[in-house]
Amino acid sequence: MGRPDATGARRPTRPAPPRADSEARARLLAGEPPEAVSPTWPAFGRSVVGDDGRMLREVTFVADLPAGHEGMIHLNGITDGHRHDLGPALLERVPGAAGSDAPLGVIAYLLPDDLVASYRFASAPHLPRDAGLTHAGWRSIHRLGCPDPRNPRELPNPLGTRSSVLVMPGARVHPAWEARTPREPREVRAEVVPIDGDTSLTVLRPAGAADGRVLLLFDGEHWAGAGVREALARHLAPPATVVLVPSGDLARRAALLPHPERVIAHLETEVLPAVAALIGGLPDPSRVVVAGQSYGGLAAASVAALRPDLAATAIVQSGSFHFRADEESRVPAGQVGDLVRRLAEASVSGRFAVQAGTEEAGMLDLARSFADAARAAGGDVTLRAYTGGHDYAWWCTGLFDALDELAAR
Repeated sequence: MGRPDATGARRPTRPAPPRADSEARARLLAGEPPEAVSPTWPAFGRSVVGDDGRMLREVTFVADLPAGHEGMIHLNGITDGHRHDLGPALLERVPGAAGSDAPLGVIAYLLPDDLVASYRFASAPHLPRDAGLTHAGWRSIHRLGCPDPRNPRELPNPLGTRSSVLVMPGARVHPAWEARTPREPREVRAEVVPIDGDTSLTVLRPAGAADGRVLLLFDGEHWAGAGVREALARHLAPPATVVLVPSGDLARRAALLPHPERVIAHLETEVLPAVAALIGGLPDPSRVVVAGQSYGGLAAASVAALRPDLAATAIVQSGSFHFRADEESRVPAGQVGDLVRRLAEASVSGRFAVQAGTEEAGMLDLARSFADAARAAGGDVTLRAYTGGHDYAWWCTGLFDALDELAAR
C-alpha cells in the first residue's frame, strides 16, 4: 500500500468501479458460508469487456465484521479515486451463516483483469462517508484497516501494518516473488553496515555477485520486510550487490528524498563510502543502479539525471514529479515540479526505467512528462505502465522487471 498523501487537498476524483452481481455474492447473501462458496478468496467470476475496451472481471470480497460494526474495503488506487465518498466501498451486511453468530460483509466489483493491488478491510460502528476529504479523516481509515485473513498474499505497508494483495487472473507477478518458482534458490548473504549513529545499511550479496554491479534501493527497511532478500535468491538474472538504504520515519523521508542536493550528499558522503569499504572500492558508476518509489523514485531520477558519476542508471517507480521545494506539500494535479523544470536546461546522460500505475491519480501523466524531458535532455528512457495504484503490490514486480530489462541491454 502506498503512503497516504501529506495534505488535506482534494485529489482528482475518479468514479467508483461498477458493482458486480456475482454468483459468489449471491450465494453468500443466501446464507452459504464462505468456505462452501469458494476455496480461495477473493473469489473470481465472469469476465466482460468494459466500455473503454479493457477486460474486466468479477471479483468478490468477504470480511468478518464485529457485532454492531459496518465495514468497507480500501483497495489501493481504486478506493482512493472516490475517497470523497466512501459509500461505494461499503460492504453489504450478511447475517451469520448457519452455526455462526459472526456477521459477514460482502462486496463484488468489476475490476481490470490485470490489476494487482493491495487492500484492507476497515470496520467501525460508523464509517464517515466523507472521511477522505481531509488528511486526518483518511488517516483514520488507514488506521482501522486490517488484512484479509482468507488471502495468504500479504505485504507490509508503510504505516507499519500489513495489507493483503489482490492478483487478478490476468495479472502477472514476477517469478522472483513466487515461492513456487521451480529453481534452487541461490545463497544471499546479508551484512549490516552502520553509516551514522542511528542508521545502518543492509547489504545483500547474492552468490556470484562479483562483477561490480550494485543496486542502491531507497526505503530499504520496507523492502527488507517485503522479502526482497528471498526474491533475490529466486531471481534468474545475473546477481548484483543490493544495498538497502533506509529512509526512516515519514518526517525524515520527506526531509531527504525529494531534495536532490540532500539525497546526493547522503549517497556521496555516507552510503557509497560505506559500500566501498565493504566491497573493496567504489563501484563503477556505469554499473550502479539507484531505485526508488514515490519520493524515492524522484530521488533516484535526480541522482541519475544530475550526478551520473555516482549512479548512471535509475529505476523510477511512481516518481513524485509534482514536488516543488518552495510550495506546501500537494497532491499531483498535472503541474510538473522542480526536477522536470530543471531538465529543460540540463544535459542528461543517464538511463531511466520509468514506471507508473494506471490507478494512481496524475502520476502516469507526470511520469510521461519526466520521460519526455529526460529524453529531450539526452537521456536513455523507457516508460512502462502497470495496472495498479501507488502501491508496493506492483512495485515488487516492476522492480524486477526493470532489473531484467537493464541486464538484457
